[in-house]
Amino acid sequence: MRLVTGSLLAAVLSFGIANAADVPANWVDVAAGPMFNMKAPPGTTFERTRLGDVFCRTIYVAGGSDFLDEFGDHREDLKNPNGAQNAAVQKMMIDAKPGSIITATMSGAAPRFVGLHVPSVENDVLGPLSLVINAQVAKPEDEATIKQIYESITFEYKN
Repeated sequence: MRLVTGSLLAAVLSFGIANAADVPANWVDVAAGPMFNMKAPPGTTFERTRLGDVFCRTIYVAGGSDFLDEFGDHREDLKNPNGAQNAAVQKMMIDAKPGSIITATMSGAAPRFVGLHVPSVENDVLGPLSLVINAQVAKPEDEATIKQIYESITFEYKN
């Protein structure tokens, strides 16, 4: 029994250590307003704006790409931007909520699209609140950084 308990404890601890290693040690907590937090490179900031029924932020990733997030009511599924090709969808859990990371190739200065969609973060009187984030990046390493940021999101929004 001790062996089974010890093995189970070791497995749980090693899983936690593996997940902690996914985010670089020098990354900091960034609060994207009252909606969610994320881990990102030091110096990452955001600027809040409002568009219609959603709270929008442009997030400026230190030393990398900028991206736009929307947090609002009744958002549709994330759609690839016009001209996107070779789209791929990766289903995953973001802070214990089902979501998807969508990637596609683009033309122009930022040839990769990296989007996040979490369709039901919380519910309010109007229905589900969702998170949609769109980013276009120039380099493969920037795409990897954006995905790590997405995977580190924790939701703080509470009705």
